[in-house]
Amino acid sequence: MSIYSVIGLIAASFLIDSLFHGSGAANSFVVASEIIAVGALTAFAMFFRGGTRKNKSVSSPASSSARGLPRGRRAVETCAAAQRILEKTPPAEPSGKQPTSQLLIGFNQAISNAAKEGDQKTAERVLREIEASGLQPDITSFHSVIHAYAKNGGTRRAAELLQEMRQKGLEPNVISYNILMDACVKADDASGAEAFLQRMLKEGVAPNEVSFATVIHARAKNGEIKAAEEWLQRMLEAGVQPNVVAYNSLIYACGKRGDVDNAEKWFHEMESRGLSARVTTYTALIDACAKQADVRRAEQWMEKMKAADIEPNVVSYSSMIDACAKNWDPEGAARWHDEMLARGVQPNAYTFSACINACAKAGDVSGAIKYLQGMAEAGVPSDVVTYSGVLDACAKAADPDRAHQVFRQMRAQGVKPNVVAYASLARPYAHQGQWAAVEDLAKEMKNDGLKMNEYFLYTQLLAYAQAKPRESRRAEVTFRAAVAAGVPANKHVVTVLRRAVGRIQCSQLLQDAGITEPF
Repeated sequence: MSIYSVIGLIAASFLIDSLFHGSGAANSFVVASEIIAVGALTAFAMFFRGGTRKNKSVSSPASSSARGLPRGRRAVETCAAAQRILEKTPPAEPSGKQPTSQLLIGFNQAISNAAKEGDQKTAERVLREIEASGLQPDITSFHSVIHAYAKNGGTRRAAELLQEMRQKGLEPNVISYNILMDACVKADDASGAEAFLQRMLKEGVAPNEVSFATVIHARAKNGEIKAAEEWLQRMLEAGVQPNVVAYNSLIYACGKRGDVDNAEKWFHEMESRGLSARVTTYTALIDACAKQADVRRAEQWMEKMKAADIEPNVVSYSSMIDACAKNWDPEGAARWHDEMLARGVQPNAYTFSACINACAKAGDVSGAIKYLQGMAEAGVPSDVVTYSGVLDACAKAADPDRAHQVFRQMRAQGVKPNVVAYASLARPYAHQGQWAAVEDLAKEMKNDGLKMNEYFLYTQLLAYAQAKPRESRRAEVTFRAAVAAGVPANKHVVTVLRRAVGRIQCSQLLQDAGITEPF
């Protein structure tokens, strides 16, 4: 419902009042006329401010921006319209129809508009305006404000509003608790979501499929599959049938761990309950296969999705390309990228990064640069991750010249390099034993405000190990300084240190640093 619909609804109530009730009829007619005039003038002003847009809901932040309205303005305008009506409404006579319900609808729509934009301050301000106007907020009023806080993960304030609602004689229902549990999920507070569900059960409020699915999602999101499965079992014991969201959460959690077998088990159980898989379901399965570099299995799920008349989206194709990249298959990645474009699906930054990574693993610098150019042509902003992938391709191909060209391009585009980018740029020099060039990059990285990590330490020690003759003394000094600065010495660092300084000196350096882990 738009602000104009709200104004029209309130105005209509007064027009009806003026037609069917004698007392105050003239006053009601004047108020209704004024409201209609305000609505018409607002629409007229909107037209000259930027033109009307068909099929655009005013509750959409995008359409709000298009109309030039500041955030929360529509909520305030709706509230102001309701207040003006209240000010001009004479006390109702016994036979007269009171406009209270229409007024509250106007206020509630204002709160809803603010909530949809995530503007909790405006939503709560309108709630207080209801009270200041002499009306009593209803459960919808409170739900909308709680929802506004929930969208931003404001669980504490949302819970306080629930308590206030109860104090005003409005008992929380399943929707109240579902909103609060959703707030906990957004705040990554799975325990909080569980606590609210337990509270529901204790207070005799029957949870529905959304309640259980929310808690299952909260645990699955954190990779706590066992806890998520336990809640699914409790859901079934409560006689509540699981929905697609509950199963998708379990499939997604298994997918994050690359547990394809269990992801498929939950898929088949979902189908056995008559639930239809969605694009997100299939995509989670493809992603699970991708994490195991199982291209064949991923392709099977992609084909099943298409056979079910479900159109793969950008995430589906990106996961498929990622599977090819992990399997060192740039040709397969290119094939799926081409199909994606042919089906009208626009790639995003992750898609291009997956294609670039496929090229990087194969040392295909030209292919990686081609995808980087494709990003620019598609209007997709490149970031440090995509550039680091191209630099990694240059490192694999031992091509420092093109690596420097890509690095300069990255800086020219205003993309600030990270330690991974510097390590990728330094690696071709390191393999050639050009330690002076690597040291220069270490200084440049420090000037950029970046601290050395184990990846760059490995690269710098590799340069000393590959030098002719070996630069053992420099390797020792660099290692001591890095460890003193808190850089961890993993097995790769220790292995290359051993090459650079020799086994005996390496053991002494580890002992001096207090490193006792067996390598």
